[in-house]
Amino acid sequence: MTKIFFLRILILYGAISFAQDSIVWNSKKDKIKIPFELSHNLIIVEVIFNGVKLKMIADTGAEKNILFAFPEKDSITLNKTSKMKVSGVGIGEAIEAYISNSNKLQINDYTDFNFQILLISNQEINIVNKLGIPINGVLGSSFFKSYITEINYEKKLIFLHKKLPKKISSFSMTDDLINKNKAYIDVDAFINDTFFKLKLLFDTCLSDGLWLFKDKKIKNDNKSIRDVLGRGLLGDITGERSRVDKVVFNNFEMQEVLVVYPDSTSFKQIEIIEGRNGSLGGEVTMRFNWVLDYKNNKFYFQRNDFFYKPFNFNMSGIEVQHSGIQFVKEEVEYSSSNFKISFEKNDENFNFSQNYRYELKPVFDIYAIRKNSPADKAGIKVGDVLKKINGLSSYNLSIQKITDIFQSEDGKQITIVVDRKGQILTFKFKLEKIL
Repeated sequence: MTKIFFLRILILYGAISFAQDSIVWNSKKDKIKIPFELSHNLIIVEVIFNGVKLKMIADTGAEKNILFAFPEKDSITLNKTSKMKVSGVGIGEAIEAYISNSNKLQINDYTDFNFQILLISNQEINIVNKLGIPINGVLGSSFFKSYITEINYEKKLIFLHKKLPKKISSFSMTDDLINKNKAYIDVDAFINDTFFKLKLLFDTCLSDGLWLFKDKKIKNDNKSIRDVLGRGLLGDITGERSRVDKVVFNNFEMQEVLVVYPDSTSFKQIEIIEGRNGSLGGEVTMRFNWVLDYKNNKFYFQRNDFFYKPFNFNMSGIEVQHSGIQFVKEEVEYSSSNFKISFEKNDENFNFSQNYRYELKPVFDIYAIRKNSPADKAGIKVGDVLKKINGLSSYNLSIQKITDIFQSEDGKQITIVVDRKGQILTFKFKLEKIL
């Protein structure tokens, strides 16, 4: 799945007034429960920002909170703003942005009256197209360090704790390095049968499991494919996709883990701390439940049921995006037990056994196809609008469900019906595990 939500920022100039401690705990309990959506291994939290409901990706890898999209029916007031230039991941020039202080952020019983956020203006960061969920911004690492934060991927819940929960005794522990509010943890890996001790950014906004920076020691001799990995703040991120032999996190071993080697040109404008080898993302982190104690530089973790999921890659070569909505006519059947109608005078015959309703449903199209992939060889083209996948109407699916189909199993038969400029075409191919 292409990642456009790998947002990393370097402040080039502009005055910043850092937020003071003005957080209010409105719960009578020692913990606050926050539900989240899990899409493409990303944690999506609903917040209220200055009175407006937003959806934000919880991002331990970003130092700043970021706002880049606005709800269509609402206007947002930003307090105490100042202009600056920012740079980030991708290939491009620095862009204009605004830093805003003294904003109010509410998440259930958690309220921050001095919430600082960075507004990225004039940027085409359209995450709703790639996730099918309207995303307005990023909730940065400053949120996680306010209290002890528990992330339960299985239950799709975040808990904020005033103190370590009692169940922590059943968790494993790892020491981490905190630098500019971001956490780095040590992970062991075997690459081409060579052992490496890696220092990785703990990054919940990266849906891939492992990103590694190539250097004189870290090289990729395994089978790989060139790919556009996603879109950063300044443009496309390119690199190679491959696998590493083994990743060992404390005593937990994961085999044949998918890895991305981004091109160094995509990171030339951001600051990388000394000794960092890459990032640990959602495809790995979601296999554990976490308790993050930033103040004491300790993370606690426990393996969950996602641990045994295979590391599957998109074996179709198709990248799908949400491209709009449509009215769909659906038949509705009424039974006599729940539907009654009476007439004073009946001169005609009526049949009320069936009726129709119209609902707004999503439209998905293909925005990228990997060269020489099964879909490419079958003749599917960029711009084709999806109608059906294996007999399922595309408007009844989500991008996550479509992705799950394309990652399901090597050799699986896929039948796709598309609309190509008004012409309905059917294509068949088999998923191919090329990595």
